Amino acid sequence: MTSAELREMTLQTANTKGLESCMSVEKWDILRRAMMNEMPFQPPYTLKFLTDESPCAEDMNWHEAYVYEGLFNGAFAVEWVKIRPCTQKVRGKLIAPEIIDAGKELEGILKKYSIPYEEENGVYCIYGYR
Repeated sequence: MTSAELREMTLQTANTKGLESCMSVEKWDILRRAMMNEMPFQPPYTLKFLTDESPCAEDMNWHEAYVYEGLFNGAFAVEWVKIRPCTQKVRGKLIAPEIIDAGKELEGILKKYSIPYEEENGVYCIYGYR
């Protein structure tokens, strides 16, 4: 499917579902770059395209997103991204891993770039369409 065909299908799906775009392609790119360069680690995320029934990718990292089928070239089709800004740091076999929570850093980035989000139980959802 070409980018133009995907864009047309996305617009038709949004109209059918009564949804409006909340994020521009430029904002998605700003988010991707910030996750790669401004976070203490690249948080995993789950992604859903508007034209898909279920999420197409889970626990991806932001570099993969750039490489993965030109994902952010098709950012206009992203319905939502759910980011989990936590990771574990292994401290040894007998010691429980350290949990590193970068939620405050993520919130700072989202506010800095005026990216609307919702947070629930430590998972941050950025909608492309609502």
